[in-house]
Amino acid sequence: MNSRVTQQTLLGAALTLALTQTAVALDRSLPSNPLRNAYFGDLHLHTSHSYDAAWGDTRTTRADAYRHAQGFPVVYLGRTVQRKAPLDFLAVADHAEYLGVALQLINREHPFEETGWPDEMVAEGRPGFTRIMRNAFYGPEPIAELNTDAIKRNNWQQVIDAAEQFNDPGRFTTFVAFEWSNTPDGSHFHRVAVFPGPNYPELPFSALDSRHPEDLWRYADNNRANGIDSVLIPHNMNLSNGMQFAYTDSYGKPIDRDFATIKARNERLVEVTQIKGTSETHPELSPDDEFAGFEVLDHNVQGERGEIHGSYAREGYARGMEIAERTGVNPYAYGLVGSSDYHSSTAATEEDNHTGALGNSDFPFGANVQKILTTTNAVLRAPVAALAASGIAGIWAEQNTREALFAAMKRREVFATSGPRLQVRLFGGWSYPVGLVYRHGWVGEAYAGGVPMGGDLAPPPNAAARPRFLVQALKDPDGGNLDRIQIVKVWREAGQSHERVFDVVWAGTRKRDAKTGKVPDIGSSVDVTTASYRNTIGAAQLAGEWEDTEFNPHAPAVYYARVIEIPTPRWPTYLAVRNNQPIPDSVPPTHQERAWTSPIFFNIDGQESPPRGNR
Repeated sequence: MNSRVTQQTLLGAALTLALTQTAVALDRSLPSNPLRNAYFGDLHLHTSHSYDAAWGDTRTTRADAYRHAQGFPVVYLGRTVQRKAPLDFLAVADHAEYLGVALQLINREHPFEETGWPDEMVAEGRPGFTRIMRNAFYGPEPIAELNTDAIKRNNWQQVIDAAEQFNDPGRFTTFVAFEWSNTPDGSHFHRVAVFPGPNYPELPFSALDSRHPEDLWRYADNNRANGIDSVLIPHNMNLSNGMQFAYTDSYGKPIDRDFATIKARNERLVEVTQIKGTSETHPELSPDDEFAGFEVLDHNVQGERGEIHGSYAREGYARGMEIAERTGVNPYAYGLVGSSDYHSSTAATEEDNHTGALGNSDFPFGANVQKILTTTNAVLRAPVAALAASGIAGIWAEQNTREALFAAMKRREVFATSGPRLQVRLFGGWSYPVGLVYRHGWVGEAYAGGVPMGGDLAPPPNAAARPRFLVQALKDPDGGNLDRIQIVKVWREAGQSHERVFDVVWAGTRKRDAKTGKVPDIGSSVDVTTASYRNTIGAAQLAGEWEDTEFNPHAPAVYYARVIEIPTPRWPTYLAVRNNQPIPDSVPPTHQERAWTSPIFFNIDGQESPPRGNR
């Protein structure tokens, strides 16, 4: 008997079992890849139906958003804009608070045409906008005439209708979504709710309904009991003033098992990068990580920096394991996605093709160019040039359909990028043979013998077992080459939290420093004066393996991969050079774009892996 054939047959059977356990309802009329494809999209995009987008004179529509994502031209603030590389999926996630109302008021639409509100929206100082935005973010009581069930139901149905119109299974997927936008004392405590369809709740749930996320989770659970599933995705943790990864609930009480369970059931993912900064970690939280300072935008309230502890995902992983030691459930076992949070209907995350994102306050064209490059965003108290052209979500799924993409979100087989369409895979297991990642057909064997990103490692088979991780990354076809792939480990041991970054594989002939253990910088091919770079350094593809030789089976741990590109220009550099303007000195002229995988989790006995959504 051919032992190779037998081995492949057994691996194929194991792979089939592993994949069918996810119970994905695939569309049998469409091609399907059991080893999964990488699809790229945006799960958090605003249109003029959000009050703050309308305040910024954005008039783009949901239809514009879906067309732009597919690569078609749209008009934004008087200028035609177009993505170079189309996206595979999109969720328009306008604010649920006063959803669509500001635009109705501006346009004097029913039922507001005979009220004083339209005049307030356009009067000097625009007092109508001020009233709506302050009330939406901070409360206390809703403005009753703008928040009736009839208004909400009508505007919510328009959200659903637009998504259904543009959903094209197998080619372009749309998701119905909204954003819950509580902003206590200016701290971003927001979530995006994404629904797979075909059934949807009667109404969205806004911060006008409750300022407590616990009530949002109960809303989601009640919907789920009626066959309406969802994923809730926190974002801008970096601007949360320590609230997103706190030790307490929203009432100030220590997190207990019930809180941890309902949170983990509903919030499977977090948005780790977007226009308002990256929330992986902070240089002050990770001083030994030379790549920790990427697109950091600190929270500022009344001129003072907000709390950084509890505001970044890496520390959140540590806190989640710490809370699990006490409650038995980890509330912060998140997968990672990127999205844009643009308020323009344009998911324009291409660095050399940035459209601006927040309306007329940062529209980088024409007479505004010098202003954009030199002024400060009044709301964020940061240079406009510091706002990132970021990010997008990568999803590993069998096909480009709502069912397959949503199932991948629930199992956390997703990754984030700062804008490029670079692909990254991560697998972990106990018995992968050395060299597997370099074999033809390795992905099937990796699924069969372990778990992908987002998965939970099984208990070790014996006391001597050490987890082995396989990583592979492919560059964006239109982007920079790759510098390196790293694995970030966060773990709890002897009552203390620890983190460490390991260089797994890197481009070129660089050698690891014998004293520091770090791989030297790759250098740069950027010519700032022409806003250009060359792929003469780095690699188009990297693959490697890493074994945790310091593994402790009694210490819970989180492992995620981070892929770093070679240096390339930031969008203000492209903008300045194209318009013969000085390159701003308020921000670096270059950066190293990157991707982050969802982690692979190791939970010790007595701690539960977060459920996927079943009550």
